[in-house]
Amino acid sequence: MGCRQDVVLCDVSAARVWRLPLPSWLESADAPVSLSVAAGLPRPRRTDVRGRRLRLPLEHVVEIDGRRLTSPARTWVDCASQVPLGHLVAMGDVILRRDLASEEDLARICHWAYRRRGVAVARKALPLLDPGAESPGESRARVVLVTGGIPRPECNANVFGDAGWLARADMVWRRQRVIAEYDGAVHLAEEQRRRDAARLNLLQAAGWLVIVFTARDLRHPEQMCTLVHNALRRGSNPSFLRR
Repeated sequence: MGCRQDVVLCDVSAARVWRLPLPSWLESADAPVSLSVAAGLPRPRRTDVRGRRLRLPLEHVVEIDGRRLTSPARTWVDCASQVPLGHLVAMGDVILRRDLASEEDLARICHWAYRRRGVAVARKALPLLDPGAESPGESRARVVLVTGGIPRPECNANVFGDAGWLARADMVWRRQRVIAEYDGAVHLAEEQRRRDAARLNLLQAAGWLVIVFTARDLRHPEQMCTLVHNALRRGSNPSFLRR
């Protein structure tokens, strides 16, 4: 069905082809395939298909290996009605990092999608995007903090000490000497744990305050924001001495 010229793979199904990160509840192998047809044509009707009628300008459709699907930018804005803000930002970060579309492309599609379902979420996500993010969990943690009033951090920035390069950190507030890391690993090899511990010790010895978040912390956004807010306030205090 995906090869028919009047059918286009769209929204979540197109996101899977583009390898964009999706919430776990949308990654099920049993999820229906989202297919779109032009207005006036009958929707595909099968138990394993979610048929839609979408207006698809030519520039919103691409062909990959004989399959027609929505472009990355159009896929992103179409998914905005189905995924929360943090996940949509994570998808956008991947699109920018992999050069699947530019910030201008995403802004243009938001303007085009005026009054469509989910476009308000997409517009809110747009200024939060950062191609420097390297994992969906890191993107979601950044969204929690920034929407909670925390100043925007540098993403995956190099950190230096008196002796030179120390580490590359997920989120950095350089003036306050605060770092937040997102740890999405469930099982790490013992050697990796040792390297991570040594890296943390080096940063702390150089006067950096390091906060580590996990997926469990994302369920408690207020606690995350309070923790970082207090760390930044401490780092901004002139009486805070580097140790």
